[in-house]
Amino acid sequence: MKGNSVKYIAIYEELKQQIINGEFVVGDLLPAEPELQKRYNVSRITVRNSVQLLVDEGYVQRIHGVGTIVLSKKESLQLQTLLSFSEENNGRAIESLLISFKENIQASPLVCSQLELPKGAMVSCHERLRLIDDVPIGFQRVYCPDFIQLSSEELNAPDVSLYQLFRQKGYVINKAKETIESVIADKYLADYLKVPENSPLLYVQRMTEDQQGRLIEYAEIFNRGDRYRYNVQLQAT
Repeated sequence: MKGNSVKYIAIYEELKQQIINGEFVVGDLLPAEPELQKRYNVSRITVRNSVQLLVDEGYVQRIHGVGTIVLSKKESLQLQTLLSFSEENNGRAIESLLISFKENIQASPLVCSQLELPKGAMVSCHERLRLIDDVPIGFQRVYCPDFIQLSSEELNAPDVSLYQLFRQKGYVINKAKETIESVIADKYLADYLKVPENSPLLYVQRMTEDQQGRLIEYAEIFNRGDRYRYNVQLQAT
């Protein structure tokens, strides 16, 4: 490993894979910092930075007087802030592949309802596969009303962010509404996500509104159930 920045990322990735693969199970304690320092021949701050990434992603929790305990094999997705895929995974090895793009298609009754469009309205639809570290983790299908002009060239850019495209076109995201439920993968989704058919998926329906109150996105997001869980903090009134 070369350089402290590379070292702490490499240690984080190795520990994360050990958690995902079951070498550390929920409730286990990670090795103490001195042991990790010795194992990887690194400084204490390097170990702490590695573990902090695991804390930030919901895999482990530091408990004073106890140690660092494994919480889950799955990364936590937050519900407090509306972020694009690239923003939510800033600094990680992400990839977004455009699977299909169709413009000027007639919206289904469901899409018309979600975007508050009249019957027979025209929309665009594109599908994307999301990958982290070359592993497919999510599939997204997005419908936009036809007053938002999108192109396959824009959507096919390797570092594209749909929400950045919206901002460039004058549609500033204001808020969104999400509905989350569990579904099973059909063959189409299973093939893209590299999971067995009928595997559990976290299904998110998102309706996004801009600063003028216009509904500009209806998204159907399918995240692998073996990789993700949702985390939200509730406060008593």
